[in-house]
Formats: sequence, structure tokens, C-alpha cells
Amino acid sequence: MPSEDFESGSLVELINVSSFMDSGAAIFDSANLRLRAGERVLITAPVASGKSLFLKLLSGLSSPEKGVVFLFGQDIKELDADGLNQMRSRMGFVFQDNILISNLKVVENVALPILYHSTIAHEEAMKRAFELLEETGFSGDAWSLPGPLPLYAKKEVALARALALEPEILVCENIWDFLKGDEKTHISALLNGYHARNSGALMIFTANNENDAEYSRPDRVIRIESGGFIEQPH
Repeated sequence: MPSEDFESGSLVELINVSSFMDSGAAIFDSANLRLRAGERVLITAPVASGKSLFLKLLSGLSSPEKGVVFLFGQDIKELDADGLNQMRSRMGFVFQDNILISNLKVVENVALPILYHSTIAHEEAMKRAFELLEETGFSGDAWSLPGPLPLYAKKEVALARALALEPEILVCENIWDFLKGDEKTHISALLNGYHARNSGALMIFTANNENDAEYSRPDRVIRIESGGFIEQPH
């Protein structure tokens, strides 16, 4: 059950969260953050300054030493394995290194969350995976292994997989890094199209700086600094 600190209508809340490095230095120090449905939020910080830990907190892969992380009104620490899986089925992640499964074909990578988190039959899941690849503009061989693909194609595949279950929260980690201008524009159009169709979705982008804000088109820009989340003008 949500505590009295949780605000109804928020999808993500970090309340007085503290996390520390092995050295004892604080990454987050009584940090607070509230993100709501429908928002587009850009989280910025230099390399190794807390962005990856923030994503681990959101996905339940890490827990804070102090404080509470709420997702969809639930304290992540109170969820068992089934509860975590159910929560993750409502989220989509595009990680910086894409994390495509090397021994699965491209289309199988995209179909995986559909098969894992739903009761859709295999044939229908594969059909939907092909449709998602087409929607993202992937032009390679869907039956190839993803390892040899260029970075841009891997990001297309990772995005198709992240959108497979029409997530209520979509998280894109440094998605613009190492892409050319036209590639950034295309990825931006895909994300904008998804948000137009799912206006209640919360979209979270991370970046090392604000240079790519034009592509993420954020409502809010928040910088991780001095152990907390600081709202930036934009």
C-alpha cells in the first residue's frame, strides 16, 4: 500500500533517497523526485554521476540505503519477484548499450517481452514483433543475430522491444549518443509518435548534458547534482 507520503497521480517518486559508493561518498543524499503521467523529462548528469544508479532504482535492480522508491504507487522494496515482474511489464527500457540478447534473432529479441509478460500466442507475438520493427524503420534482416548490426540499427531494435507492451513509463538511457543528426531526428520522430498515441505515458530520457534536449523535447530538465535532483530552466 502507498504511504501517506506518496502523491496520488504520480508514476515515480523518490522520497528522501540516499545511496552511497563503496567509498562511502554519497551519490544521492536525501534526494526527492516526483514524475507524473504524461510528462517528458530529461535527466542530465556527467558520466558516473548517478544516472545509471537512478535507472537501477527505477527498475528495481538496486535499492537505496535510505528512503523509499515508489513506482505506480508501490514501494519497490515491498514487492516480491512476481510483483517486480508485473511492475516491469508496465515499463520499457532502452539502455545505453542496448542489451540485445546475442543468441536470439532480431525479431525474437523484440518478441521476448510479449512472450514473457503476456498470454499472447507465439505466432501472434512474432507477428507483432515484425510490425514493431517495421514501425521503427528497421531495414535489416529480422532473422539475423543482432551482434553485427550497426549502433543505429541496434537502437531501433531496442526501441521496438521497449515499445512492445505499450509501456506506461518509457526510459531511454543516453539514446542520442553517437548517432548522426538524421538518425537522432528519426528516433525523435518515433518517440514523439508514441507519445502522441499514448499521451499519458511518462517518458524519461537521460543524457550527459542538455545538448540533445531539442530531440527529447522535454517538459522538464532535471540535473543530478550535489546528491539531489535540481530542476533546470529550459
